[in-house]
Amino acid sequence: MVYNVSMKIEHLLENEKAVRILGQYLPGLLERAAGNTQAVKLSVEQMVRYSRMPRAEAILAKLDEALQELNTPENAISPSEAKLIQYFHEIAEKEKEKAGEEKAAHVQDAIYPGQPWMDTKGERIQAHGGAVYYEDGVYYWYGENKAHTDGKNGIWTWGLKVYASKDLYNWEDLGYLIPPVLDDPNCALFPAKRVDRPHIIKCQKTGKYVCWIKLSGPEAAFTIWQADKLLGPYVPVENLYNPGGHKAGDFDLIVDEESQKGYIYFDADHASMLCMELSDNYLQAEKEVTMSYRNLTPPFTREAPALFEADGRKYMVTSGMTGYIPNKSDAAVSDGWEKEFASLGNPHVQDSSNASFNSQISKIFKVEGKENCFIAMADRWVPAYMVDARIADLFTRVIASSYEPQNYQATDEERREMYAANVLEEADTSMADYVWLPIRIEAPCERYPQGRVLIEWKNKWRVEDMV
Repeated sequence: MVYNVSMKIEHLLENEKAVRILGQYLPGLLERAAGNTQAVKLSVEQMVRYSRMPRAEAILAKLDEALQELNTPENAISPSEAKLIQYFHEIAEKEKEKAGEEKAAHVQDAIYPGQPWMDTKGERIQAHGGAVYYEDGVYYWYGENKAHTDGKNGIWTWGLKVYASKDLYNWEDLGYLIPPVLDDPNCALFPAKRVDRPHIIKCQKTGKYVCWIKLSGPEAAFTIWQADKLLGPYVPVENLYNPGGHKAGDFDLIVDEESQKGYIYFDADHASMLCMELSDNYLQAEKEVTMSYRNLTPPFTREAPALFEADGRKYMVTSGMTGYIPNKSDAAVSDGWEKEFASLGNPHVQDSSNASFNSQISKIFKVEGKENCFIAMADRWVPAYMVDARIADLFTRVIASSYEPQNYQATDEERREMYAANVLEEADTSMADYVWLPIRIEAPCERYPQGRVLIEWKNKWRVEDMV
């Protein structure tokens, strides 16, 4: 437990000294939060900002200084964290017991978007918010393990899993790329922390594999790990890292093939899609290069960037900001990684849901041996809640009405419907599915002078049929 204004109110309430400090600096805060289960899950900083309190910055600075005096050895682990640690170890023991069980082999000969995807043992693949790395004739799919995330037990991600395949249909479970850290509540890989969307790039200068992972929630930072081999073991380099002091959102990493310069594109402060150049070892973001999608507000702020290059042109596909409920994607193009991207519009053609075929893209990767053939890998986080055009419009208006009330209106009933469906920490994502679809790139023409990126729905498809 690290005491500061980024802590959730419910955790601060476990410490009598912290309660007295809150009462001193924010005498009305506890009364407003009392009995409100949603309010106590906010951080103190969030609560103060949402309340639009006068002199908020000054009060938060003094409060933060006072709270940090509680960071002593006896306060290192709170009572609730101690219970979680015990519970996490029980889960780990059960995993060890299951590891030796015999499983029936599972084989498939195609990709079935939106359907449960099993590994070669017949178990659900757990590599969400994931990416694919190709090396020595093998595709490696890695991502968030949501096997234990039921929305009730406090588990957000149980480490990062990795799978291997040569045909992109059948995936062998190789275990943990980075296992969960069970005994340190301050580590980003503690299962109650909200780690998302790992991305790995290899640094030619050091020979190291560098893995950046987003830590969402009040920290809004990156955790950075490094290994000598793709499959690890990975060691932490940075636990909480905020490039340029920015609050960090969804991101992607890319390496320019010619210069070997590395870049990170990330949702910075929910204000723009920021591009920063990485250091020579890819372990830091050294300088800001350019911004795309500037001056937008939720739900139009862009997140979940997925980058790729075809015929020398740089492409980026992003989603809007509506939590686990999917929304309309946007494709964009640029002549260089250090140049601003220009929108090409929604790539999901003939999508009646207006929600990217009820999915959110996490990565776009190239099919080896085929020219300009790419696959968009996406998650369908809550398959039981399928979005249609009405729901997509409702979410857009409800969220936008908080930022642009002059342009967007929503009723109280519509607000209640959205809030009931869009609670991130209470979502059961253990049964989340995947939506993998091929990407088609159309060259510039008179009607579309910048060209187009197109993603079409397919109930079943094979890589061999990609042109």
